[in-house]
Amino acid sequence: MKKIFLICTLLFVSNSVLNAQVTLCLGQDATVCAGQTVQITNCSGGGPVLGSGITLDNATTLPQLSDDMFSALIPMGFSFSFYGTNYTSCVIGSNGLISFNASNANSGCTWSLVGMGTLPNTTLTTARNSAMLFYSDINPSQPPIGPIKYQTIGTAPNRKFVVLYESVNAFQCPNTCYYGAIIFYETSNMIDMMIGQKPNCSSWNGGLAIQGLENAAGTVATITPGRNNSVWTANQDGKRFTPVAPNNTSNYSVATVQYYTVTSTSNNSIQWASTAGGLYPYNNGVLNITTVLPGTTGYYLTATACNAAVGGVSDTTFITRQVVAGTATAVTDYCFGGVGSATVNPTQGLAPFTYTWSPGGQTTQTATNLVSGPYTVHITDAMGCGANVNVNVPNTNATFSGSSTLVSCPGGSDGTATATMTPPLGVVSYNWYDAGGQTTQTATGLTAGTYHCVVTTSQSSGCTDTVEVVVSEIPGMVSTIINQQNVTCNSANDGIIEISVVDGTAPYTYSWDNSASTGPLANDLYAGTHTVTITDANNCVITTTATIGEPSALKITSLTPDTIICPESSIVLNVQGTGGNGSQYYTFTWKENGTIIGTGASITVDPETTNTQYCVELTETCGSPSTDSCMTINFPTKIIPNYVSNLPYSCLPGEFIFINQSNNSAEIDSVVADFGNGDTRIFYGNSDLTYTYMAPGVYTISVITTSVQGCVTTNTFPGIANVIANPTADFTMSANPTTIFETVVKMQDKSSPGVVSWTWSAVGSNPNSSTYESPTFHYPEGVVATYTIQLIVETAEGCVDTIERVLSVNSDIIFYAPNAFTPDGDEFNQTWKFYVSGIDEYNFELMIFDRWGEVIWETHDPNAAWDGTYNGKVVQAGAYSWIARVKDIYSDAKKTFSGAINILK
Repeated sequence: MKKIFLICTLLFVSNSVLNAQVTLCLGQDATVCAGQTVQITNCSGGGPVLGSGITLDNATTLPQLSDDMFSALIPMGFSFSFYGTNYTSCVIGSNGLISFNASNANSGCTWSLVGMGTLPNTTLTTARNSAMLFYSDINPSQPPIGPIKYQTIGTAPNRKFVVLYESVNAFQCPNTCYYGAIIFYETSNMIDMMIGQKPNCSSWNGGLAIQGLENAAGTVATITPGRNNSVWTANQDGKRFTPVAPNNTSNYSVATVQYYTVTSTSNNSIQWASTAGGLYPYNNGVLNITTVLPGTTGYYLTATACNAAVGGVSDTTFITRQVVAGTATAVTDYCFGGVGSATVNPTQGLAPFTYTWSPGGQTTQTATNLVSGPYTVHITDAMGCGANVNVNVPNTNATFSGSSTLVSCPGGSDGTATATMTPPLGVVSYNWYDAGGQTTQTATGLTAGTYHCVVTTSQSSGCTDTVEVVVSEIPGMVSTIINQQNVTCNSANDGIIEISVVDGTAPYTYSWDNSASTGPLANDLYAGTHTVTITDANNCVITTTATIGEPSALKITSLTPDTIICPESSIVLNVQGTGGNGSQYYTFTWKENGTIIGTGASITVDPETTNTQYCVELTETCGSPSTDSCMTINFPTKIIPNYVSNLPYSCLPGEFIFINQSNNSAEIDSVVADFGNGDTRIFYGNSDLTYTYMAPGVYTISVITTSVQGCVTTNTFPGIANVIANPTADFTMSANPTTIFETVVKMQDKSSPGVVSWTWSAVGSNPNSSTYESPTFHYPEGVVATYTIQLIVETAEGCVDTIERVLSVNSDIIFYAPNAFTPDGDEFNQTWKFYVSGIDEYNFELMIFDRWGEVIWETHDPNAAWDGTYNGKVVQAGAYSWIARVKDIYSDAKKTFSGAINILK
């Protein structure tokens, strides 16, 4: 949007007009003057208009093809090379493909693509030697019927053969139609495929479709990516298939190109349109524009099909309406003296411009020496378009004004007053009647007040006036403290006072009583009161005073007191302070016996010796005077653990008391004792250590002593406990058990080595005691009994051991067996009866054998008797042998008895 600013009145009156009509072909642009008319004609003759689209103005409509059919042989009008073979005709398939197989003319066009796979392949014969725009199941006979058209356009050698599928419906998919064209180029042998609208008919043929080329053998194909017997859609989509070279069509490449619309003049959807949104009838390709719109407007042909936009079909003609316009400004005429002027400035139109002013006839951009009144200027641009601009030159009397200079300082008398006539016409005279009658334009030496001057001119009696001028004093200086900062550190001199001065007359000078500064800011001030004197350029003087403070002195308020710790321990020392600018700026520096060891409000120390002094110095970043404080750490008297045994040695069990003879034992808190045998115990306080060893050996004790201050000391006492093993008493007997016939038994000592004393006790023996190492004892004969024998042995150290064993005196085994008996049936001596005693009745066996060694009688019963029979019959008289095996009831010893039996009859 343009904004026009005028000093005086501006009136845009009119544009001049050229009435000639402008005639253009579609695609040509023009600039016209307002009021001209324009006629645009589609001059393409059916060819493309500046490359923007193709309109078939003389297309042949195929006789309506039925579903799934090829047309008759169609002449192309020129020779076209396809996969190395030249063709001058082709057949058009109802299913969206062009075939170069003449044998397909008037034959079926396969519709089913399901299971056919991708190209190239030899199975789908319909696709061989064809260019496929959108090969799928479409039906030109499906109402509403959409035609298939073709036309050869252009001139040799650059003709094109165009086939247009104009809103052809899909089979079994109502209201779903296809719009597209395939263009074959003469000489270059290129093929363009332009799809205005290709939907998806998923309910039939699986929605499958193919776009691309395939050779006659079905072995080479160039297919648009994503469109090789797959489901896809397209709208205003352009693809170009380019051979290896114009003279080498053995193979092709495919690329996406700018889509352009192909249509026919018989298509009612073609109409004129403008970029301003207007739509106009096609009118046999002629558009008459009676009123050219302001600015630039494009006009073009457009089309729709299949309920979708299929794009513009032509280039665009842009019509620009040329507008000439301008603004004019005027300079005022004073007292009708002819000193006015007017200037015109073109705002629209094509330079260069010419100007004609009326009245007066001046031809420059600015007309001068004008008396007040109305004027018109006519502007003509380089195209001959023109416009009138009106302007009025006003009149006014001269203006009279006054001005003054200020009195320098309050109460002064150096002010001035000036009277001015604008413009100054002729000879101007001045009379300052209340300023001492001064007659110059400027009256001087004035104090503050109001003054008057009569101003007259010789040129016009009407141009006179009295000017009133007020002379004021320069306001006195006023200073304000705008920045005041206390000293950052105690005793420092970085305090700041900054002042701002207004009024008076700059520049100002500054004099500080306690600073080297000569400006409005002093930044080297100590704490205290300070005054600055300000003098302005007119030597007017004022003073300003302010007081600067400072932080309090640094002070340590808290420090860890003198402390006793263990030599091996560490301790955290803490410190706090006040003063200065606050703890965030503090630095605490620690020293150990004068050596710096670290910084911080706390520090961990581990002194190496007692009576170690720690001092901390407090400073802060800004440099306030430091302060310090000290404390001392001492060690307690070290406890040296010392224990002695109450015994030089001990027999088992080794019961010892280890007497505490440690120094400073009253400060012992606990003792951990390792007794050298894997057993560790804790004792509290300074008590003695008591312990009983249950195994012989020489033991070393290790102790860890902790004091009441937590200090830990250790010590080891090698061999402090000697535990001597007790002897092992043992002996054997010459016979045990023994029999009532062998009651003299010898003892044999089997005790461990080192025994020096034996004490025997044998109750029931004669003798019944002994101190011999291996004595003999006599027990009563014929008496079955058990006797306890005790042995006490002792070593040289007095260690003893006792053992008791039992001697058994048993009855001996007695076996009596007769050597003959008479099993003859009388009442005497009918069985062989043996007698046995002193045996284990459950371990008895007796067998009788004949002369051949055959067992004829066997028993395990010590109380049984043989009746002389074998298998129920009395054996023959004669000698028989026997054998008996028995086990001693006391010793488990086994014995065998044998003999012979004589059977007498």
